[in-house]
Amino acid sequence: MPALTAERAFLLVPFLAGLAPAQDEPGGSQATGNVVPADAAGWQALSRDLFLSGESSLVDPGRIEPLPRQIFKLGPVELLPKLDEQLVYDDNIFLTEDDEEEDFILRTGLGLLADYRFGSNQHRLSAGYDMTRNWFIGGDARNFVEQLASAQLELRFRRLEIAVGDRFEDRTDPILSVFTGKIERTINTAHGRVAWREDDWALELRGQRSTTAFDDSSFEAFDRDEDLLALEASAKQSEDVTAFVRVDAMGRSYEEPGLNDMDGIAGSVGVRAKRGTELDGMVRVGVRAESFDDDAATDSDDSAINPEVEARARWWLIQAAALEARVERTTEFSPVSNYQVTTRGELTWMHQLETRLSARVGGGIEHVDPSNTDAAFVRYTAGAGLRYALTDNADVTLGWRLRLRNTKAATGDYTGNQFTLGFALRL
Repeated sequence: MPALTAERAFLLVPFLAGLAPAQDEPGGSQATGNVVPADAAGWQALSRDLFLSGESSLVDPGRIEPLPRQIFKLGPVELLPKLDEQLVYDDNIFLTEDDEEEDFILRTGLGLLADYRFGSNQHRLSAGYDMTRNWFIGGDARNFVEQLASAQLELRFRRLEIAVGDRFEDRTDPILSVFTGKIERTINTAHGRVAWREDDWALELRGQRSTTAFDDSSFEAFDRDEDLLALEASAKQSEDVTAFVRVDAMGRSYEEPGLNDMDGIAGSVGVRAKRGTELDGMVRVGVRAESFDDDAATDSDDSAINPEVEARARWWLIQAAALEARVERTTEFSPVSNYQVTTRGELTWMHQLETRLSARVGGGIEHVDPSNTDAAFVRYTAGAGLRYALTDNADVTLGWRLRLRNTKAATGDYTGNQFTLGFALRL
């Protein structure tokens, strides 16, 4: 079996981002089965997607995250400062079918991650901050800054694990900024986890509350709280295979009484498989039942039952190359209907070509079907990227990303390309 070197471990970071919860605009975030991570690797994956637009459900398949090769140590505290500067050319910055606008964007990112381990390294306190400034050189779109801050405390005992944390996001919708000014919102997510682990079985309870608040009074009707509670029981079937059963309860409550609140429950069964450091995968199938108060009659039905499917795999075919695949079918938040049924698939290949040079290429497809009578549509994404290590602390990245949407509606189709040249310091 190939060994999991430090370089190889960090190569996993861009793949982890594909597993992060998706966002859909203009409504903001939706509750999913993923409780917010706050460890160092999770931070890298999370900050990679700090720039989120209305078409962010599919990840950027060509982006390669710069490597955090060294970490400052101040006694028991580890610090990772970050600096990123990117020049982006976008041939359709507002993702429209007509009146396309092209522009160059200077994107500056600053961040600091901190990690403190105590109690014989059994316990951990982690925190971090990321800021991204987007400056549109041509002036057709409004400049904006987004921020992300998070902290988490993890306590690990012989059988018991406890984690509590909070994530704060200050976001802006860049697509609509030219038409309405900047649609700014804050999202605060408090989360927690309790787990009891025996040799052959485990029981875990996870929960989170996500509060979305819009700065613009025109969008205050979309202010809401979203809750998720998940209970999972798992049992080892063999050294490499674990089976699990999961029950989820979720809810969405708007401050505006006219919008459709939601309550739901889901049940699923699945299998996780892992073979050394070469293969890691999961398959889960289940059913999701939701009810809506329908004070605003966006849909004719006030309840729905839908199947859920999730599968993902990461396979290191050789020590320097990995294949990542993900398939998902679920219901998600929709600002125009009770919910939308989303089916997506992604495939990504990453290769360490030589000591200093890495490459990544991939693509994805997503089918979105609102629960009302609006037309379904399909989104595609493709991308490729290169990362070259100039020095022990500095990387140069080059990337291309294609986004394409196809719908039966009179308007809504678009094709957009982004080309990115980046420089990053990881001290």
